[in-house]
This record gives sequence, C-alpha cells and structure tokens, in this order.
Amino acid sequence: MAQFLLPIIFVVLWSSAFVAGKAGVQHATPFAFLAVRFSIVALIFMAVAIGFWIWRDKDKTKAVDAKASDKKNRSNDPVLQTALVGVLIHGAYLGSTFFAMANGLGAALAALIVSTQPLLTTALAIFLFGEKPRLIQWIGIFIGFAGVVVVIFPSLGINAPVIAIMSCVFGLLAITAGTLLQKRIGGSIGLLKSNIIQASAASLFFMLLIATIETPLITWNEPFLIALAWQVLAVSTGAYVILMILIKRDSVAATTSLLFLVPPVTAIIAFFIFGEPLTPVTVIGFFMASAGVYLVTRHGSTPEKQA
Repeated sequence: MAQFLLPIIFVVLWSSAFVAGKAGVQHATPFAFLAVRFSIVALIFMAVAIGFWIWRDKDKTKAVDAKASDKKNRSNDPVLQTALVGVLIHGAYLGSTFFAMANGLGAALAALIVSTQPLLTTALAIFLFGEKPRLIQWIGIFIGFAGVVVVIFPSLGINAPVIAIMSCVFGLLAITAGTLLQKRIGGSIGLLKSNIIQASAASLFFMLLIATIETPLITWNEPFLIALAWQVLAVSTGAYVILMILIKRDSVAATTSLLFLVPPVTAIIAFFIFGEPLTPVTVIGFFMASAGVYLVTRHGSTPEKQA
C-alpha cells in the first residue's frame, strides 16, 4: 500500500509548493522567504534527531553507528556531498526558479523548463549509474512531457527576459545534478541526518545570497505565515523526505518521472485555491502526463551492479 500511496502523496505535496510559493512571495522577497523556510526546517529535523538520540537504546545506537561508520568508509566525504545535495536541490533549484519568476518569467514556462528534468536525468543516469531504461519507459517519458506541454502551452508567453530563462535553466541543471548525486551517495548517511545537513546547507546558501545580492523584505502577516507553515511542514519535511525515500527505492528515471505530474496537479490545485481556469485541454494533458508516468514507473529499469 505504501508503495502505491507514497508517489501520490509526493506529487500532491510537491505540486502544492508552487501554490504556497505564489502566495508567499507576494509578502516577502524570494531568498528571504526561502532562508526562513529552511532555517526552520533544519531546526525541526535537529529537534527530531535529539528526541531519537534521547530515547534510542544504547546497544542499537552502537550497531547503527558501526554500520554508518562502515558506509562512511566506503564514501568520499559523505557529509560534504550531502550538503552539496542540499545546496543543489533546495538552494540552487528553488532559488533560481523563484528568481526567474520574480524577474518576469511566467510560471507556465518555468514549469515547462523544469519538467524536462526526467529526460536529462535519465540520459545522464545511463552513463553514471548503468541504468538502462526500456523502450516503453522512453515512450512514457515523451508521452508525459507531451502531456505537460498540452497543459501549459496555452499560457506560454513569447516574450521572456533572457536572464530569467537562463536562471530557470540553471535551476533545472541544479536539481538534475542534485538528484543524481543523491542517488550516488545513497544510504551513506541516515535519512534524518541527511535532512539536517541539507536544510542547514540550504539556509546558509540563502543567507549568503541575502548578504550579497538581495535586500530582504518580509511582511509577517497571516497569509505569509500560512504559506510559510505549509512550505515547511508539508513540502520541506513531508514531500522531500518522501522524495529521498523514492530515489533510494526506485530507479532515477522512475522517481524523477513523477515530476511530470507536478504542473497538471498544480493547475488543479490552483483551480480550487485561486479559481484559475481548468479547461478540457488541461484535463487531457493531465491524463497524458499520468499515462507517461505510469509507463515509466510500472516498467522500472534494472540498474547494473554498482561499485
């Protein structure tokens, strides 16, 4: 049951991030908003870790520590690599996307650029991890991408600032690299410790951006606090933990293909929250994207043995 529900929950929560983000940046500058978000996330994971440390059995702690030490010996600087994953996925990807939209790039075009990630990730995974997607998976990837295009094409603008497009493409490259790196380091560090490191690295990354290129501004009103709470609890602690579990459990192609569903599901959520139009074309695109994701995830590729 969990194998079926986790991808669904992930897609809904990840999609809701765009809606909450849209609400949040109306009351705060992007990097300031993200800095507060990930600082709180890091503190939450630290509190959970302390709770586990207090209640955990000492013998089990020794066994877990020994196992972690053994894995650490087989990995080059797992802490540094995990921090880099946080900077890439939390920092560079989200920061670039928010910056792009704040500088004139339409949300639809941003979604289209980011949704090409499964194509790029799958191609790179062939060389890096020996994953061999089947023909049916490639068909699914292209059907899924076509579905995303069908959903957002009517709202695409033709005049977009070059700097905004470049920023969004940089975000695409960042989340692709972060996903591949996370797959490479695998379980070198426990999930809880990994989340602490990644959230802390992201918060420091955004603080650096605030200190250098952004004048922070936050209006601490009720809409902002609601958006912030949702981003922290539902997205950063909920959706991202599920993402890490899915990356570890499934192939890279199968996991990242779920992102094809994000723009269509975001459109559905926005319809109920903001009253944005949901046309028959959108519904058709949603089913196309769903079919593409099903083909990729149902026929998971079998990676070759990795060192």
